[in-house]
Amino acid sequence: MKIEYLQRREIDDGKWDEVIARSPAETLYPYSWYLDAAAERWSALVMGDYRFIMPLVWKKKYGIRYLYQPLFCQQLGVFSREVTDPLLVNRFIDRMQAKFRFGVVHLNARNLVGDTPRYQVEDRSNYVLPLDGHYEELNAGYSMNARRNLKRALEVGGELVRDAGLDELLQLKRENDLTGISEPRYRQMMNQFEAVVSNSKGRVYGIREGGRLLAGAFMAFSRTRIIYLQSVSSGNGKEQRAMFRIVDQVIRDHAGSGMSLDFEGSNIPSIARFFNGFGAKPEIYQGLSFNRLPVPLILGKRYGR
Repeated sequence: MKIEYLQRREIDDGKWDEVIARSPAETLYPYSWYLDAAAERWSALVMGDYRFIMPLVWKKKYGIRYLYQPLFCQQLGVFSREVTDPLLVNRFIDRMQAKFRFGVVHLNARNLVGDTPRYQVEDRSNYVLPLDGHYEELNAGYSMNARRNLKRALEVGGELVRDAGLDELLQLKRENDLTGISEPRYRQMMNQFEAVVSNSKGRVYGIREGGRLLAGAFMAFSRTRIIYLQSVSSGNGKEQRAMFRIVDQVIRDHAGSGMSLDFEGSNIPSIARFFNGFGAKPEIYQGLSFNRLPVPLILGKRYGR
């Protein structure tokens, strides 16, 4: 079957979103409405009347179009109601490279491929907790460290809320962010999160003390996953281990749902330990990069976003 390249205006959103919803790799990021919020420009590769689809998110600089992975959009790649074998994924990659000569793309966990001279592959770790069992079963999988920190958080108290405001969460992020995220990136974050909320797919869990938010986590809901999209704690929130209580409450609320709690990473050992403490297990997905530009035009990693 031929793989067609479609501009955004040519994509049938209904057919597209139905494929994503029924895919074994279903997650928030590739839905058409979310990509519209996450990226100024995206197009797609489509095979066989939406039997297999692949979003392509791109920018343009100095007249060169290049692929990049948008903010809060961990995994894309090839999606289908069927299994996507490596040979088929590589056909899509070949077609992608025929349209773009430089790019960074994160495939989804069902798109594992091997290294070739045509592109570089990096294995990356996500952490996922299936919420199939009752809460007591899931709680039994917590580490001793997670149990100890959760006990401390419960002893300290504070009011747990499930309806904190996005503006309140992002203000807390501004006040406690040590990474120096720029104002445009904050605006982009708000734009994406507002799209999630407006589609009834988001909720901010938080801990308040004296009416003030100490810690919060933005949870985004797809059909099969609850995605830990953003979190932040104040100094007091960290001292009180508030995030342990927040994650535990999410697990309590959705135990037995058959969904999965998707922690979105991480390759950072301390963060991975936090996720693993709740019984989440690593799930490998791959980052793919390629650069076939002439040597004088090599753009380098600085054009990743």
